[in-house]
Amino acid sequence: MYLFLMLTRILNKYTIKNMKDMRTLILLLLAFSFFSANAQETKIITGTVTVLNNLPISGITVKAKKSLTATSTDSLGRYTIACKPKDYLVFQSQAFRTSQRTIRKSTPNTIDVKLTFEPTPENVEMAIGYGYLPSQYRTQAIEYIERGKNYCNYTDIYELIRAHFNGINIRPDGCIIVRGPNSVYGSNCAVYVVDGRTVDEIDYISTCDVKEISLLKDGSAAIYGCQGANGVFLINLKDGKN
Repeated sequence: MYLFLMLTRILNKYTIKNMKDMRTLILLLLAFSFFSANAQETKIITGTVTVLNNLPISGITVKAKKSLTATSTDSLGRYTIACKPKDYLVFQSQAFRTSQRTIRKSTPNTIDVKLTFEPTPENVEMAIGYGYLPSQYRTQAIEYIERGKNYCNYTDIYELIRAHFNGINIRPDGCIIVRGPNSVYGSNCAVYVVDGRTVDEIDYISTCDVKEISLLKDGSAAIYGCQGANGVFLINLKDGKN
């Protein structure tokens, strides 16, 4: 609009006297068309990046693949980035799974993203070091079984968990109680997160498909909100079996 007003003012004062004037006028029109087209091809996307229980994350890199622009989230997890109407936004950083969003002309200008945090002991330390998570999440209450091993010799997923995690009680209905009752009125069962997705039961999982299991308690489980008070089992499967 600003360029259009400027061009209108120029034309009102401009009188075509010869071919040179005509060429100048044509160049002005072409320049106006170029800037106008570019303005229409730019899309400004804003949003907030969070993890788990809507915890805002700072320092997350946000890149637009086609536009070759990049930015990072601020202390409140907010970002603003310019991209093309047909583009891809990539959200990535250490200790979190990379997430991608497709941009189209009809895509809203606000895109909020929730990343999946992989809270192994190494990733917790890394996230704290980079400032993604506050230091109170550093705790010894993180237990895990190693990846890369074969667990097919266990009868079921509950036998595997019972063999590697101390102080737990597994009820016949599949509820795992980590440290005795924690909730007076609600469920005392631990939370199950399989490949980043919360599930109600895990008895369908074959032990041969298990890549690794982590148990979060206390401060580490707090990032899952009230449910995390009963403990959180993070189960990752091999080759996307889930």
